[in-house]
Amino acid sequence: MPSWPNSNETSDDDDEYMSEFSSMQMEYFQTPDTVIDPSFCGLVTESDRRCILHRQRAGKFVAFEGTDTGRRFIGCATEDGVNCGLLEWVDAPWPVILQRCLSKLWDMYHEENLGRAQDNEAHGIEVAKLQKELDSLANQYSQLVDDVSKLFDYQDGIKSHDMDCTSQAINELKEKKKQLEDQAKIELQMEKLKLKKEQRCILQSQADIIQNTRKAMKELEVEKDLLKEEKKKLENVIAELLKVGQGCKEKLDKIKEVVMEE
Repeated sequence: MPSWPNSNETSDDDDEYMSEFSSMQMEYFQTPDTVIDPSFCGLVTESDRRCILHRQRAGKFVAFEGTDTGRRFIGCATEDGVNCGLLEWVDAPWPVILQRCLSKLWDMYHEENLGRAQDNEAHGIEVAKLQKELDSLANQYSQLVDDVSKLFDYQDGIKSHDMDCTSQAINELKEKKKQLEDQAKIELQMEKLKLKKEQRCILQSQADIIQNTRKAMKELEVEKDLLKEEKKKLENVIAELLKVGQGCKEKLDKIKEVVMEE
């Protein structure tokens, strides 16, 4: 719950806070998923911007969700309880072409994750099946031990040779049980290692998406600046030609219209 100001200590900041809180009407913004970026993280120090509910200093984040991937924003830094959500975007929305590319990449990412989830489910079923077989063998072993014990009680005068054969059979069963248990442990360890490897691949994919997004943004900005410079040069040439009276005025006007359209 926010701390309301005392009637004797009302200030302009408190009035602004009350206005913001009233305008929200208890409907909080949805905060997008984020990724750690060392160049833009921590709390906002450039200004005294604070979140609406907690009145605490806002945090700096980088979005990692949908077409907003890579965009920086200011949001509530509270980790426990209600989060105020997004407060302000630092970067403008990406160009439409880049948004389509990001949407396609995320679709491919979700499809790949779905495939991994299905594989993990199949592996889990196989591990459960092995565990069930291991439990069944353990029950059989326990039953066999009970039967052997009863046999010993009933035939107390059995020959040592028969005793040796029975003991050997029990040892063989113990060895078989141990082998099955070791095999099941190895398979479980292999599954855990495979899941860790897949998690590392997902983290690497996230880093690649951020890097490719920023590279595409820089290329778009460079191309835009070049076009602006070429347009300015053409306008200057046309202005000079019109000024000295060279060439056909009608053609120059048409060229100027083309330049203005671009």
